[in-house]
Amino acid sequence: MNQIVNHYGLPAFNFEVGILTPREIEIIERVLLPSKNIAFDLNISEHTVTSHLTNIKNKTGLLDKYQMAYFLGTRQGNIN
Repeated sequence: MNQIVNHYGLPAFNFEVGILTPREIEIIERVLLPSKNIAFDLNISEHTVTSHLTNIKNKTGLLDKYQMAYFLGTRQGNIN
């Protein structure tokens, strides 16, 4: 897997190039919620949420939910 690394040495991703599916983006937008809540919001099983989170990690190289939230926040301009 090739990763794009930002100047902090952490993996970076770009929504525009289609690395993540629309459903994975919906998951990452809710990433700090418990999986049970994400599953309820999106009308899917907790197992499916876990599967999507694993796919996101594999595609982006991000290690956990906190890195996902950080990158989403920087992407949306909420974090400098």
